[in-house]
Amino acid sequence: MTASTDARTAPSSTDAREPPGPNGLPVIGNLHRYVRDPLSFIERCAREYGDVVYTNVGPMESYMVSHPSHIERILVSESDRFRNAELGQGRLEPLFGNGLVVSEGEHWRRQRIRMQPAFRPDRIAAYAEIMRAEAIRVTDRWSPGETIRLDDEFRRLSLRILVRSLFGTDLDDREDEILEAFRTTTDRFEGANTWLPGWLPTPANRRFERGRQRLDEIVYELIDRRRDDAASRDDLLSALLTAEDDCGERMSDRAIRDEVVTLLAAGHDTTALALTYAVHLLGTRPSAAERLAAELESVLDGEAPTMADLDRLPYTEAAVSEALRYYPPTHATAREPVEDVTVDGYRLPKGATVFLPQWVVHRDERWWDDPETYHPERWLDDSDRPEYAYFPFGGGPRHCIGHRFALVEARIVLATIASRWRLEPTDETLSVRPAITLRPTEPVEAVVRERTR
Repeated sequence: MTASTDARTAPSSTDAREPPGPNGLPVIGNLHRYVRDPLSFIERCAREYGDVVYTNVGPMESYMVSHPSHIERILVSESDRFRNAELGQGRLEPLFGNGLVVSEGEHWRRQRIRMQPAFRPDRIAAYAEIMRAEAIRVTDRWSPGETIRLDDEFRRLSLRILVRSLFGTDLDDREDEILEAFRTTTDRFEGANTWLPGWLPTPANRRFERGRQRLDEIVYELIDRRRDDAASRDDLLSALLTAEDDCGERMSDRAIRDEVVTLLAAGHDTTALALTYAVHLLGTRPSAAERLAAELESVLDGEAPTMADLDRLPYTEAAVSEALRYYPPTHATAREPVEDVTVDGYRLPKGATVFLPQWVVHRDERWWDDPETYHPERWLDDSDRPEYAYFPFGGGPRHCIGHRFALVEARIVLATIASRWRLEPTDETLSVRPAITLRPTEPVEAVVRERTR
């Protein structure tokens, strides 16, 4: 690694040293550098200081760990020594409450057990029919020569699939209302807004409060409508309404609200982003798009895929996996040691925030040949790379509960689109910014072209 003139040096005489890293300013640390260009900042930290870095972003001690073996320790083999980072909880709790992404301890374990049956393989196979039908409905609406916004189309589509699959209902004309509410709430989690107190009357905080109240109104209405017939229905919302603990107590409406909002947000946004990036990247690499089309023509002969077809579509799976590597919707995972931990000879103190950056690891030349190129073919080789050189859905006990749902949805939707249409980006360049998820900085548009068979 390259030495730096502003490295934060530490004594090397003890067994557990302080990691190196860039010097920061009083109180704010390196927040000014991070806010200016977050992705470049963490790339520079990894490049100049190594696999364990003292980053000191904002008003808390923060570290970045970017070697797959260390990430595996933190997420899997020594996960009991870490908890969700307070930063993540402090940022997300006003929106998600005590939902699955934020909760800890016994409450988290109980809720995870309650919700896991909705994501069993047999249930996902049933959801695949909904995914297929919704993908056909959307692609039937497109016309040759039309310009569409990929990010908007896929957010709306993913939200419809999620609500029909997990909550057994349709949103009718409420989709845009929910999407706008999520858009206004997530503004609070970008740039310097992340570290500003929620009580400050900033424009972002005011928009957040309006969006959160609108989401609450919609979700509580959904809960109220389902309450009377929940016992006779077989979907996740009904299961939450009828679940009882060991004392025979049912979940409060607030607890159900927290899980529903968490699923709505995480479940539609990450899959929509994965599809947006996959379609855009395929549009910028014609050889990959043509290979995908050839596979779909050979296997599907112009039909939309079913669950049974997916195992015969390895290049489709590779196209999705490579998009998740190149533009991981979850760009960093955060953990907090519950005790002092030594990683690679460096001390990570109890209560610090430890970032595990998918953005950095997924583009590390030690694990990936030509990492700045979108290259689905790499997934068809048996490359010997560390397991946690790729972790788009996290890992360990707290891995994303819906990761199989998301992967099946992305493959079915992508195959349905690419078997019928060729989507041509209006601009091959694409810039992204980290918020709760990795988002495009500008609308992602494409022109619909008919695919000749």
